[in-house]
Amino acid sequence: MNEDNKTRILRPTPPASSPPEESDTTRNLNTASHGGTGSSGEFDATEPSTRVISSRSATRSDEAVEDGGYELAAGWLVVVEGPGRGCSREIYFGMNSIGRGSEERIPLDFGDTTISREAHAYLVFDEKQSDFYLQHGGKSNLVRLNGAPVLSPLPLSNGDTIEIGATKLRFVPLCGDDFTWEASDS
Repeated sequence: MNEDNKTRILRPTPPASSPPEESDTTRNLNTASHGGTGSSGEFDATEPSTRVISSRSATRSDEAVEDGGYELAAGWLVVVEGPGRGCSREIYFGMNSIGRGSEERIPLDFGDTTISREAHAYLVFDEKQSDFYLQHGGKSNLVRLNGAPVLSPLPLSNGDTIEIGATKLRFVPLCGDDFTWEASDS
């Protein structure tokens, strides 16, 4: 078997505290239909021949922030009606764009195509005041808070219902008057 027809497994080096992952998946990519070799059977360097496929997919909460830690959750949105019912998304400090695109800070990618891909709405957590606000994203589709349209930024309270497209979300704050991450550092 020549070097071009071997399958290689590439794994990132896990941190010392993490056990190695047991269920990595590999595929032989050295065929004409998957790139790697041309129709003549010779290796084609212009097409990818190795891909890393992991059994663990990254989530927004896995993304490290500048100080080497993780983004701290300020609360959650829980899908109570519509596609994705029972799923939750973390709310972070500052401006959180909501949409079905994967690059949104709060991605609602459960199949509701009536949600805009980008910036359908914004959920804001002001850490200095420990307050949450909801505002529309300037799209043609409305955002509703407890049944009323959101036409300007509105404050959020525990248990409020947010309607975006055909999806209803329940707002669950973590940070507020009774808890802040700053106070928990001491």
